Amino acid sequence: MQTRSDTDSILEAVVAATRAACKLPLPEVIDRGHCFVTDLGFDSMSIARLALELEDRVQQPVLLDDWIASEPDPSALTVGSLCNYVAALG
Repeated sequence: MQTRSDTDSILEAVVAATRAACKLPLPEVIDRGHCFVTDLGFDSMSIARLALELEDRVQQPVLLDDWIASEPDPSALTVGSLCNYVAALG
């Protein structure tokens, strides 16, 4: 079971990786409800950079193909869903 600090550290890692991967201006606060595609302007190259940035922060491989395939609609690719995916990686 994950503790609140585990959840917070995953969110911090995802937000930091998001900021490093995106070349567009981002909101001052990024929360779990932000969609990578519609709210943050991510495209396929940004997602590839995001995977690399996440790997650096969580110190393990993060292959985002399964995360992308698990969501039925691009609008479901949120910061929160990515946090859940990373948490499930162990």
